[in-house]
Amino acid sequence: MNKPVDVEDTLYILNTRIQMLQDILALDVSPNLFLDKSIDDMDFIDKTLAVLLKMLTEDTYIMERDEQLDNLSETEWQFSQVLVRFLSVSSTISAEHFPVLRDKIFVLRKQSAVRRKAADNARAKKEGVETTPIVSSDEMSELLKRL
Repeated sequence: MNKPVDVEDTLYILNTRIQMLQDILALDVSPNLFLDKSIDDMDFIDKTLAVLLKMLTEDTYIMERDEQLDNLSETEWQFSQVLVRFLSVSSTISAEHFPVLRDKIFVLRKQSAVRRKAADNARAKKEGVETTPIVSSDEMSELLKRL
């Protein structure tokens, strides 16, 4: 049975994974144990953020959609910041020591920036649309008289 995705819970887990990546940079961990897992986590976060963005931009009737788009944008920013740290921090697992990581991070940062802009645009489109009533005030009066 497919259950609808809980955006808030999913973003919470993604933020936890992002924090774990930051912790890996702060600690002296073995690249043999953590490099592949870190790359897998980056890919997972990237793909999951793409799925959430698609869901939020395609379905304008999701409850608290604008708030979730804001949260998604914030998570994208957190993700881009940890990616920058992998490029700039000297750690046992960093792009400084692993060129394959550098190439991957450049791609992921570009994708994240595109998604963040799309989330911002999705909010802007909704804010720019005038909300016209589906039922005119005359029709509403007539309907209420029948009650």
